Amino acid sequence: GEAITCDRITDSPPEEVASEQTLREELVERAQNGTREQFLQWARPRVERRLNNEITSVVLYTRARRELGDRVDDTLDQMAETELRRFVLDHGGNNAEADEALRAMGRTRTTFKEWKKQQLLAQYAVSSKLARNRPITHSELLDTYNRMKDESFFQPGLIQFRLIEIQIIKVELTDPNEDPFEKAEALARELMEKIKAGADFGELAKEYSHGYRSAFGGLWKPCDPEAIAKPYDVLVERAEDMEPGDVAGPIKTLDRIFIMKLEQKQKKGYQPLREVQDVVAQRIVTERRREALKQLDAEVAQQAALADTNRFVDYCLENLYRTANEAASEPQ
Repeated sequence: GEAITCDRITDSPPEEVASEQTLREELVERAQNGTREQFLQWARPRVERRLNNEITSVVLYTRARRELGDRVDDTLDQMAETELRRFVLDHGGNNAEADEALRAMGRTRTTFKEWKKQQLLAQYAVSSKLARNRPITHSELLDTYNRMKDESFFQPGLIQFRLIEIQIIKVELTDPNEDPFEKAEALARELMEKIKAGADFGELAKEYSHGYRSAFGGLWKPCDPEAIAKPYDVLVERAEDMEPGDVAGPIKTLDRIFIMKLEQKQKKGYQPLREVQDVVAQRIVTERRREALKQLDAEVAQQAALADTNRFVDYCLENLYRTANEAASEPQ
């Protein structure tokens, strides 16, 4: 039931994009410097956008008044004034600097507050549709988690360890009659006793390991257990029953003996719901907000459809084009 005039459209508060001219000034300039067809082609989408903004403002204001009551104007004024004070404080509390920043945005203090009122109304309208007091149920959490888990919560298997690798072929023998495997086993048992007594695993690896990571204290980079090839795959099997910090050994294969300290491991699978519940809950809130916006857009579109906007826009543009060119042709 609220009237929207052509003047209200062209004199409405500037959009967020900074502009040195008002919409009316831009329209007049275009009308005076182009053909009617060029003017209409350029001007129509801009006027239609402003008109839709005005219709949205009317719908939101009506909703807010209906739900908040007659005090909505006072509440909005107070909140818009707070936003203006915050804007001034953001510019060091310097009023002149804040006013200059507003002019650069194509705004005054009055139009800034009107713009903020529209934002506040839009936020309220969306929030009122969110039913924010409606609790998130466990079934909602579970359903959303199941939709999200492949994309967001899958975790590949991972393992990292330190390794002392004794290669039988590289064991130094002091007697040609010595059995290299027995000597390797004896060395492994000796190293295990030192580790149990508190010796630094990394330093022992640097001194005794024949592995390619010995210079790094035997520390392997984290990797996918399924990507570990023979003969090291036996370490993955042993790590199944270990926790980070545990040491296992001697672990024997055909041509080498291992001592392994597990640094970290992660089983292949999905993060459990209990660990990601906050993330899932936020997705539910986001989806509720998206649905609220969708409903609000549909309501605004329904209101806009009740008005013959095409004829209105045609009238505004034809009238402005005519008056702009009549003013330009008048003798100075």
